[in-house]
Amino acid sequence: MRKLSSNTIFPALLVMLGICMLAAGCTTDTTPAETTPYGTTAVATTAPAASTTVSGAARGSVTAVPFATLISYLPGAPAGWTADEPAGATWTVEDGQWTWATREYAKGDAVAVVQIQDSAYYDVGSWKSWDSLVAFETTEGYYRSGTVGGYPSWEYFAKPASYGAWIGVNERFMVYISVEDGSKQDLDAFVNAINYGGLANLK
Repeated sequence: MRKLSSNTIFPALLVMLGICMLAAGCTTDTTPAETTPYGTTAVATTAPAASTTVSGAARGSVTAVPFATLISYLPGAPAGWTADEPAGATWTVEDGQWTWATREYAKGDAVAVVQIQDSAYYDVGSWKSWDSLVAFETTEGYYRSGTVGGYPSWEYFAKPASYGAWIGVNERFMVYISVEDGSKQDLDAFVNAINYGGLANLK
């Protein structure tokens, strides 16, 4: 299976975000703009990021769950997909730790990555960029804020066939999903396969 690192995808997407915003003539207007149908006039805004204000918990006020626990929340392969063995890791930060688990999937030329992290409320991993994301739409793609399972989310698309989503759960857990050379339906299949309520209830 072709390997696709989420640590490679994420920085590249942020670079793409900056380029697209410059090309679209990004302004400092903080009023959310109405998006236009995809493929027409570009729209860029600096709309506030989806809210993460849930608990107000202090950094490191909880112990991150073991990565083996996060692995159990990684979905099996959807119909037509195959899955690699999952992987996990524990990282040291300040006086504590945070954990993550990840799995790669393949279907023909399409490759997907699902990663779940427990930040233990530290500003680490995907949370470090969460508040810098802005909504925009161009002829080349979009970033959109929304909700998934009642939790704040961001979704992106970049031509020709790159899709992804971040879902923040209680300021602590982050689910990141990317699909390369796939479809919006492929992304939705992975997004809908996660037990967000179960993650929210982890202690």
